[in-house]
Amino acid sequence: MSSFIISDVRLFNGDTVIDNTLILVENGLITQVGSSVPASLLDHLPRYSKPGHTLLPGLIDAHSHPYGDPAQPEQAFRFGITTLMDLHNTHDNAVQQKQWANERKDFPDIKSCHFAATIDGGWPWWVEKKLGIDHVCCTSLLHALTNGADYIKLMHESGAALGIPTGEIVQPRAAVQAAVVRAAHAHRLKVIAHALSLSDTLEVLRAGVDGMAHTFFDAPMTPEVIELYKRSNAWVNPTLAAAGSLTGGGADVLKLFSEDERVRCRVAEETVEQIPRCLHMKSENASLEYAIDGVRQLKAAGVPIICGSDSAPGATAFGAYLHIEMYMLVSKAGLSPIKVLQASTSTTADLFGWTDRGRVAPGLKADLLLVEGNPLTDITDLLNIRGIWRDGVEFRGHSGFPLQ
Repeated sequence: MSSFIISDVRLFNGDTVIDNTLILVENGLITQVGSSVPASLLDHLPRYSKPGHTLLPGLIDAHSHPYGDPAQPEQAFRFGITTLMDLHNTHDNAVQQKQWANERKDFPDIKSCHFAATIDGGWPWWVEKKLGIDHVCCTSLLHALTNGADYIKLMHESGAALGIPTGEIVQPRAAVQAAVVRAAHAHRLKVIAHALSLSDTLEVLRAGVDGMAHTFFDAPMTPEVIELYKRSNAWVNPTLAAAGSLTGGGADVLKLFSEDERVRCRVAEETVEQIPRCLHMKSENASLEYAIDGVRQLKAAGVPIICGSDSAPGATAFGAYLHIEMYMLVSKAGLSPIKVLQASTSTTADLFGWTDRGRVAPGLKADLLLVEGNPLTDITDLLNIRGIWRDGVEFRGHSGFPLQ
């Protein structure tokens, strides 16, 4: 069923709020918002009257690592994520994830960089080797382009914020990073950079990247960083939840969410046990507070903020971590709920040029999330999930996980 009506609902359309309105979906597309429906359709289409509920665009998780496991995107979908951005994978895994997304509507749409731009001995080779993951490094931008990458992920990690001794991770020269950015831009692809330290962030911002996959947490924010963001019109995906795990500073929030039944009912027991475990991988001077204050300053400077979880198997839980991220952006960094909802929907879609999603508007995909309550006043109401649709197809649950 991909045609229906939802009425008497509060709508966050990706930009603003419309109270007590109606939307019409026909054949997987939104065709009307806030206007009356012809009587001929009222007699033939299912109609859901939802007072006390909020309808939103499906969420976009701007940072994840699903590798080759379908269970990870499935779990993300159960949390209302209808678009999942893969920020490092093997080519074969990325192709497989996209194939699953094309074949299924109980699975998020997948966008991917395929293999990130790195070098032998560089990040994430260092950590993947320790985890026993055998990837073949591919440094060729042409390889990414010919294999259908949706954007380029650029790795620039020295290990400084993580407490990794200098020299253990091989780092590309700044001139190489700048050349990758120029080549990607020549092919009209956005470049997202990984950097966790102040010094690494400065270097990739000088290279002209379009956005940062993290904010750094080993030092306070500086005027030079803010100026470089502004000069390049770059955005930031803070990943405060992941920083909270790496530094241990987010332990209280992670525990809070691991005990929330609205989270527990959507994940396996081993994932429930995993959520509150902090990775504790940081340098002596690193602190979550540096990241939080940095986001506050970037927000005040008008730097665009998008929302991603940095979910990865065995480390940060798919779906749950995006909700933790949104909560931390509101409760710790001081963003308003509406700004965080925009960061998880329309802002990301706009920055990547995805005109078919991120909003509830005529002509767009009917990727929708229905929650009970009002996340514009309490962001955790996003966990009161009552309906998920992708391309107008209603989600009925996965095996062992009925829609709650």
